[in-house]
Amino acid sequence: MEHNHTISVPNHVLISEMARVLKRGQSATFRVKGRSMRIWLEDERDLVTIKAVEVADIRLYDLVLAEIEPQHYVLHRIIRIDGDQLTLKGDGNVAQIEHCCKQDVVGRVTHFYRKGRTTPESVESWRWRLYSFVWIRLAPIRRYLLGIYRRTLLRGKP
Repeated sequence: MEHNHTISVPNHVLISEMARVLKRGQSATFRVKGRSMRIWLEDERDLVTIKAVEVADIRLYDLVLAEIEPQHYVLHRIIRIDGDQLTLKGDGNVAQIEHCCKQDVVGRVTHFYRKGRTTPESVESWRWRLYSFVWIRLAPIRRYLLGIYRRTLLRGKP
């Protein structure tokens, strides 16, 4: 008989442990929390795998886990790089942005598991790259697209 147990720990505790694992060259996979990466990554549904990234290898449009304030982490896309400063924005956010330094990046997403799938998809896949390219350029009308998404595909969900 299989038992599934869920353990919930504060993000800062979990992410501190993940950072330790990443520094040893390993990866970490975790379930997405929050709605800021809609429409592609859904709260409590999807998983992402992250690996450590060298500061020099951080790229525009990378999806990163970063500490934006002490013990406050976000999984968002880099939308601007100014020297050591990064501007981050969730794909599901219309206006909200965050700022941090490159050194505040815990890791970069390398793979994701959507809709209960057990096979990972790489962020280097043609599908993810096309999605990223199109979604970034749709920023001026993202508010309307997210509204349609919430009203049609998420009926009855928060």
